[in-house]
Amino acid sequence: MAEEDRVHVNVALEEAGCGIGTILYMLGPFLFCCLLGAEIFVLAIVGPILRCDWNLDSFSLTALQISTTFAMMCSTGLISPLGDKFGRRPMALIGSTGVILIGILCAFITAYWQLLTLRLLMGLFFGFGISPAVVLSAEMPPKKYRALGMSGFALAWGIGVCICGAISYFVMDSYGWKGLVLGVPVIFLPCPILFACTRESPRFDFYRGAGKRAEKTIQNLYKLNGKGDKRINLEESNGLETLKNAGFIATYKILQTTQNTKNSLFIMILGFSGQFCYYLYTYIMPKLLNEGYCSGETVVIKESCEFDKKVLSEIAAINVAEPVGVIATLLLLEFIGRRKTFIGGAVVSCLLPIAAYFCVGNAYLLAFLLLICASNAGAGLASVVLINEYMPTVIRSTMSGMERLSAWIGALIAIIAAEFIFNISPRIALGVFQ
Repeated sequence: MAEEDRVHVNVALEEAGCGIGTILYMLGPFLFCCLLGAEIFVLAIVGPILRCDWNLDSFSLTALQISTTFAMMCSTGLISPLGDKFGRRPMALIGSTGVILIGILCAFITAYWQLLTLRLLMGLFFGFGISPAVVLSAEMPPKKYRALGMSGFALAWGIGVCICGAISYFVMDSYGWKGLVLGVPVIFLPCPILFACTRESPRFDFYRGAGKRAEKTIQNLYKLNGKGDKRINLEESNGLETLKNAGFIATYKILQTTQNTKNSLFIMILGFSGQFCYYLYTYIMPKLLNEGYCSGETVVIKESCEFDKKVLSEIAAINVAEPVGVIATLLLLEFIGRRKTFIGGAVVSCLLPIAAYFCVGNAYLLAFLLLICASNAGAGLASVVLINEYMPTVIRSTMSGMERLSAWIGALIAIIAAEFIFNISPRIALGVFQ
């Protein structure tokens, strides 16, 4: 063993750097966020098909499409504090396992109420695990790479949507919508396995008084990252950091103590507005393509129950813009800073839909959908980054859950708006972005 050092956990993780070990820790949360993006987008494709197959009215279809988001909205704010009490890893493991199993069951249902019930349960399990998983991905890398770690939510979401689009292109012709519903959870089976094999965040263990366990995790991280076989002795954490019963009341007190009350409100507003724009776009885009509004041809809605290969390929191509937008945002974060990047992204996200509504003909709308997709995905990274840079570790999962709660409320409103406004005018639905 090399010489013993007595250091703070943050210093130890900074010295561990970013290598294979860090990537392995972040891979589980990354796949879980991919799974979330894919499962949300599944309903944007399956919904119009089930409208015809099961003769659903607008209310029933909207209820199905908001089911997962509604359950996440209800569970995230209530359950996320458990991630600050019991740990990030166990909550993410329970959540990812439940989502995978329920997703597989969804492929074998025979009635509307069965699918609705299962999608509600899926949302509950996403609420269990998604906030702790995102926090886990942010707590492992050193500060220099933390923006990349925090992009685990936004970047992985976009990749998940791309994977969903690719699966739909290759399997729906032969196996129908059930092939898509089954293919998504099967692809992400490694996700809960990774959570089962990795250790808890050393920052969480340290702040909860499990210093020895945190030391062992960091020592393993040093080995995996090629930093050698080094024994670490961690300092004692202070009284605030070792708070044992972090919940909503304790969270509010900590926000006041650290003067982060206004920051937390701003982050929740960012989460709401970002998800509203993103979900409105997500549920309108496939309909715009399938009804022919990008080609200059208009198809009667009742006749557009199936997605042909051309439309599926367009959906898959547009979805590629999501990870591209997030990567561009990450680069801008490093070169021009947080404030300028987020303000610029918000302005672009507003101006593009306005231009598409007033100025763009059908022939160019597809290109604008690509740009809107990229800008929305990048803008959605703002609240995730700010949570992990402003919020203390002991309330980070709770605040991540509160941000997700406000985001899911925005998403819920957007899905309802997308369904009913589109039936009035697709162009007005797109213009609602402004």
